[in-house]
Amino acid sequence: MSQKIAPDITAVMYRPVLIRAGIALIFGIATFIIQEPTDAVVNYGATIFFLFSGSAMWEYLRREPVPEGMRTPLSLVAAVWMLAALTLVGVQLGGLSQTVTWAVIAAGLGLSGVAELWAFSWQKTFAPARDHLIAGITGVVMAILLITLDVDYHRIFGITGTYALITGVLFGITGLGYWLDTRKAIKEDGFQPPAP
Repeated sequence: MSQKIAPDITAVMYRPVLIRAGIALIFGIATFIIQEPTDAVVNYGATIFFLFSGSAMWEYLRREPVPEGMRTPLSLVAAVWMLAALTLVGVQLGGLSQTVTWAVIAAGLGLSGVAELWAFSWQKTFAPARDHLIAGITGVVMAILLITLDVDYHRIFGITGTYALITGVLFGITGLGYWLDTRKAIKEDGFQPPAP
């Protein structure tokens, strides 16, 4: 998938891509291990996921090869996730219902999904942008599921975890590909990667 991407890009982008993947996979696996989540587990678990994912997105978007225009939708993704995290803390501390929980998570996934689809529009000038298509579609679909299904805390946690697993696998494969391409360029072509 990444063989046509220049090593100048893969060398800089593989770390933030793998960080996002790792965060998503850890959260996704946790949602399948915890079968009977309480309101606190769902709210604080999703808070941690959104908080760390937003930080990972910020690390990604500030890298030099990311086009200037593409930083706007990616900044929106990070901002939406951070806002969702703060809101979920308020939901838990305020003792609000699960309806508010799913509404906040649906908004976080849906709005960030739309922003990732916007980021995908840079795929012709910045090849890594193509990964935002699947991530964006997944976020929108999961938001629709949260809105349309009769959900309890178990389903909210499971749907959010499904989003995390899909994006975690997607970005894990991409990040690993970038890392392998960078290593290959170093060994075979004498490529000197820039400092991280």
